Amino acid sequence: MQSQLPPLADETRKQFHAIFNDWMVNASDADFGQLETAKTRYAPFQVCSMVTLVRGCLANQDLRSALPETLVQLLRERNWLRPSSAAIAA
Repeated sequence: MQSQLPPLADETRKQFHAIFNDWMVNASDADFGQLETAKTRYAPFQVCSMVTLVRGCLANQDLRSALPETLVQLLRERNWLRPSSAAIAA
């Protein structure tokens, strides 16, 4: 189900990983389970980066709700979501 997404600038990718690392510190077991479920739905039996997983899920209306809301909220609070992604995530 992976879709081709435009590449991110290095700084944008670094920002994502900083936010994701902060999220991991406080994420619950349920959040991690939900992220694993999203990964299974987005890229079954494949390897993909977290940034690819999150961007891909945000770009797909059916998969957006598969992401942990705590992660989406943190990305929104840190202004990482682009306007088009934020509209999808709302």
